Amino acid sequence: MTGRSVIRLFVAIVLLAGCGPKEEPPTAMVSAAPEKTIQASVVEVKSTTVPIRVEVTGQVAATVQATLSSRIQGTIDKLLAREGTKVSKGQVLIRLDSRDLQADLARANADVENAKAHLDRMDQLYTQDAVSKQEMENATRAYRVAEANRKAVEAQLSYTVVRAPFDGVITDKNVEAGELASPGQPLLKMEDPRRLRLETTVAEGDLKSVSNGDNIPVVIDALEGDVLTGTVSQILPAGDPRTHTFMVKVDLPDTRGLKTGMFGRFQLDKGTTSTMLVPSATVVERGELTSLYAVGTDQVARLRWVKLGRRFENQVEILSGLNEGERVLSDGSQGVDGATVQITQTVATPKP
Repeated sequence: MTGRSVIRLFVAIVLLAGCGPKEEPPTAMVSAAPEKTIQASVVEVKSTTVPIRVEVTGQVAATVQATLSSRIQGTIDKLLAREGTKVSKGQVLIRLDSRDLQADLARANADVENAKAHLDRMDQLYTQDAVSKQEMENATRAYRVAEANRKAVEAQLSYTVVRAPFDGVITDKNVEAGELASPGQPLLKMEDPRRLRLETTVAEGDLKSVSNGDNIPVVIDALEGDVLTGTVSQILPAGDPRTHTFMVKVDLPDTRGLKTGMFGRFQLDKGTTSTMLVPSATVVERGELTSLYAVGTDQVARLRWVKLGRRFENQVEILSGLNEGERVLSDGSQGVDGATVQITQTVATPKP
């Protein structure tokens, strides 16, 4: 065999060895994890008729309140009441310096005495035909003018005393003793704390749901959610043209702890509507996201994101994300996405 033939034989052997079958790596054995199974009851979702309610909010205000001011200019001599002081009708609250008016009253009294003495003399002389009728009439007019001037000074003197117009409590004080009070300047504010009402604004579209004399449950949050029975006492005939709302005033009963400025609310019924409700326990809330577990015909629980609406005690309205007739886990905290559900009980959505 020649050298060239040996080389060809060697190359052929190498090629045949390279084309031989390759060994495949052994396949790893993967065992699938078993699916989770839960036992739970489900709720079948159905449409339910619920009332349409509109919440109205407002603030508590006094039915009887007053801003006290002076009718004349003068220095405040005594300030006899401050914030929180309980006062009675007619009680003196402020005294102004009245020395100038006292002097004016003394002069007016003297003028009246002189005019009266002159009138008496003229009357005596007139009976003796010693003076004319004109002189007698002039003396009479002079006396009447002096008397009228004295009454005017007495009226001015009465304005130096500011009294309480009704029983109540002082809520605000704007002056101190020694300050100069001007006519019309607010000095004190007072109110009757036993007669309070809730003042609210109602949209024109909701106004037909309320009438004078209606008894309405009113919730005052500051009183730990106590419900008071209020009575609609007034609906103002003119509304706000910008907001299209009307002022509605609801009288409240005398209640311990109730004060002006507190926040209050009530609801107006506007008929009924059909919607889907589910028990609150079916809903899972994660921050601002809300979901529940829908159980399909294959008995598998699947996480479903939903949009919630109004709340009715232990139930909540579903606006989107769920269809009527579907089933959801009664207790959303038991849900596992993709788990098989062994249904122990199927219940219908309870009525609100």
